[in-house]
Amino acid sequence: MSTRAEDLRSLRLQKRLTQEEVAQKFKVSQAYYSAIERGKKPSEVSPALHIVNGMRTRTDRTDGGEKKAGREK
Repeated sequence: MSTRAEDLRSLRLQKRLTQEEVAQKFKVSQAYYSAIERGKKPSEVSPALHIVNGMRTRTDRTDGGEKKAGREK
């Protein structure tokens, strides 16, 4: 049985996000976010899950995350 903290880590990895990227969005340090993923800050796990779930990644973009030459107006 997985914990919510383990679910958080798994979701972050599925989205190919670093702890630093999520921590910046959550407005905490990477060390603090790491503690959340380890279950040391259990009251923060649920809000963090919502943030990670809502974050878009380069792999979510249909254009591969790169600007195409000549496409900007």
